[in-house]
Order: sequence, then structure tokens, then C-alpha cells
Amino acid sequence: MTAVPETSTSAAYRSTRAPAPPAAPARSPRHTALALAAVCLGFFMILLDGSALNIALPAIERDVHGSMAALQWVVTIYTIPLASVLLTAGSISDRWGARRMFVFSLAGFTAASLLCAVSPNLSVLVVARFLQGVAAGGLLPTTLTIIARTYPDPIERAKAITVWGATGGLALVAGPIGGGVLTELLGWRSIFLINVPVGLITLYLAQRYAAETPRRASRPDLPGQLTGIVALSAIVAYLIEGGSLGWTSPLPLSLLALAAIAAAVFLIVEAHTLHPMLPLAVFRRAAFSASIANGFAFQFGGYGMQFMLAIYLQQQWGLSAERTGVSFLPFSVAWVLGTIVLNRRLVHRGPRFLLWTGALSSFIGAVLLLGVDDQGTWPLFVIGTALAGLGCGVFSPSLNAAALLAIDPAYAGLGSGVLNTARQVGMAMGVALLGSLIGMHDTLLGLRVSVGLVALCFFAVIGLSVAYVPRKETT
Repeated sequence: MTAVPETSTSAAYRSTRAPAPPAAPARSPRHTALALAAVCLGFFMILLDGSALNIALPAIERDVHGSMAALQWVVTIYTIPLASVLLTAGSISDRWGARRMFVFSLAGFTAASLLCAVSPNLSVLVVARFLQGVAAGGLLPTTLTIIARTYPDPIERAKAITVWGATGGLALVAGPIGGGVLTELLGWRSIFLINVPVGLITLYLAQRYAAETPRRASRPDLPGQLTGIVALSAIVAYLIEGGSLGWTSPLPLSLLALAAIAAAVFLIVEAHTLHPMLPLAVFRRAAFSASIANGFAFQFGGYGMQFMLAIYLQQQWGLSAERTGVSFLPFSVAWVLGTIVLNRRLVHRGPRFLLWTGALSSFIGAVLLLGVDDQGTWPLFVIGTALAGLGCGVFSPSLNAAALLAIDPAYAGLGSGVLNTARQVGMAMGVALLGSLIGMHDTLLGLRVSVGLVALCFFAVIGLSVAYVPRKETT
């Protein structure tokens, strides 16, 4: 992996590096468990809200009388700010303290959820969803930082991150099911309204039991933050709009040009400012750069595959939305099994082992999916998706553990922000690109190419992990 050359950014990184923060004071197992429960509940809320809403869109359309095309913005306007502010939020949490940032963001998310629930029309709902996305982007990178502070022992931290990862897997399964049940029984507004009591309970747990993280003394990098937000917003918007309008349409191309210009300015600013938001020297650590690349490949392959296959089953196999959801049960159940059972039992083997073995299972599953054609090939679909889900469940929590191991503790929030930004962009690119490929005139060829790209992503995780990720957790 190519190292970033020594620049003024490297010097700034060295000059601002704080000594390793002191270990968190000894706390009872009950306190640490409740602190972990708080961050997992917050993580669960923002993932559940993103997936459950898709099921409720037809009901929202009937209630607020908006077109289905306009309602897509209810989903999109949440995704764009969430992905765009992750990097900035991670940097701010290092200066403010992760618990303070978590509480502030969670309070904003809870308030925005209430506004969504009482929205009288589509315009108010879109604004409320935007505020939800901003708050979710502030909340997500702080969860791992609080876990790192709460569990200073590397093995216990890895186990806690596995619980955190299992929470994401449960949200993946519970989102569509819970969204459908709530919409049928209580109406679509209940999807947002349920966040209010859960948010208040989580706020209490975080304030009462989560320890504050050490703060890194540095000046805010406003030019870096602004150009970073513009670049990320534009690239995610390009991926979303390009997938629907066409990659060479005027609007997507304009967004791509804006993203390229903003990214170039961002790199120039970060290379020359004395207090960069993202010290480029952090990428000189090959293990950290590999973890970021792995996060991108995982989201591109794992989530892009689900989206692409769901379209194929409905369009080519003629399955209903309900039967399509049932068809993915082996994938979802295997994912949760891999996270809750296998990852926890094998965590002592270290992140490298979990990453390459999990990615190998997902790679084999993707290769099997290359044989999927008509409904007569359903055994290949079931076995392939189950192996892919099992592998994702095994290695996905270790992506976070490997990234936290590889970065200076004073930059834990920033590292989490970089990783989650890469993951969000990977997911957006996977959904957009694979979704467009499956829409080719020759659908079977589109399926083959898409599954081939998914297999390459999982193979990349194997190679990068074996080459660069540490063999063992170390203190």
C-alpha cells in the first residue's frame, strides 16, 4: 500500500499528537454494560430509522399526498447529510469529548424524530428528515470512541465492538419487519414516534453511565470542514442521482465535478494548515488505510448485493416484496449468527483471522451466486446468500476493531469518522452502480457482472487483511 509522503501535514500530526489517554477509571461491570447499552441503542435507532422507512413509503404517499418520486427524497435527504458530516463529527468529538457529542446528537435526533411524527405535509417531513440525518452523522462516529474509552482492554473492547456490530445486524433484520408491523398497526408516524421514549432512555443511560473521553486540544479547521462536507455531499448525491438519471446526465456530471473540485481543495487545505481536521499522515499507517479500504469494500459488496438481488428476484423471478424479504432470511439469520456466535467465540484469534476467514466465506458465497439464473437455481441463491451473510457477520465487527487499533488513541473519533464515511460512500456506490448494472437490457449479464464485482470486493478484504492488519489484539 502506497504511503503518504512526509509533508507539513505529517509534522502537524506529530505536533498535535497527544499522549495515549489514561485508562478509564475502574468501573463496575454493571456500569460498563449500561454504557455499552446506551451506545448500542443509539446505533440501533439510526440504522433502524434508515431501513424501516422504505416499507412505509406507500402509506406516507397516501397520507401526505406526495408523489412516489418526491417521497424518494424522504430517504435520500437522510442519507446525504449522514454521510457528509461523519468526518467533521469525528473530529469535533475528539475536541469536545465523545460523550458530549453523543448526547448532543442523540437529543437532536430524538427531537427531529418527533418533528417527523407530527409533520403535516411532505415539505416539513423532508426538513425533519434532513435534521435527523445531520444528527445521525454526529452520533455514529462517537459510539466506537465511547466503547474504546469504556473498554481499555483490547480483548474486552473487541467483544464490545462485536455486540455493537450485532446491533447493526439486528437492525438490518428488524427494520423492514418492524417498519411493516408498526405501519400496519399504528400508522407510519409510529416509526418516528417510537424514537422519542427510546431516545430519552438512551440519553439517561449515556449521561449516567458513559465516561467522557479525553479531549484533544486543537483549533477548529473550518475550511477543511466546509470543503469536506461539500465534497462528500456532492459525491453521495452524484451516486444517488447517477443511478436514477444516468451517469452522464447533466445534473450527475455537475455533482461529480463539484465533488472533484471540493475534494482537491480539501486535500490542499489539509496538507498546509497547522491544525488539519484530517491529518493526512494518519494514512501512513498501512493497517489504518487497509481498514478504511476494507470498510468501503464491505459496504459496497454486502449492501450492494442485497439491493441488486432484491431487484432481480422481483423483476425476473416475479416474487412479491413479501416473498423477496422471506428469501433473504437465510442471509439475515446467518449474518446475525456470524456476529453474535462465531465472532464472539473467535475474537481471541485477533482481527486479521476474523477478517480473512469471514471475507473468504462471503467470497465463496458470491462465487456460488454467479450460477443463479431462473427459479430452478434457488438452492444456489439460498446457499450463496447464507455463506455471504455468515462471512459478513464474522468479519464486519473486526473492521472497526482493526481501525481503532491502527490509529492514535487521541484521534479515535476521527478514525471512526473516516471509517464510517468510507462505509457510507461504499454503500451508496454499491447500491447505485450494482442497481444500474442489474437494469441492463441483458439482465442475466448484468447479474453476472454485479456478482463478480461483489466477489472482487470480498477478495480484496482477504488480501488487504492478510497483508496489513495486525495478527493479534495488543495492549
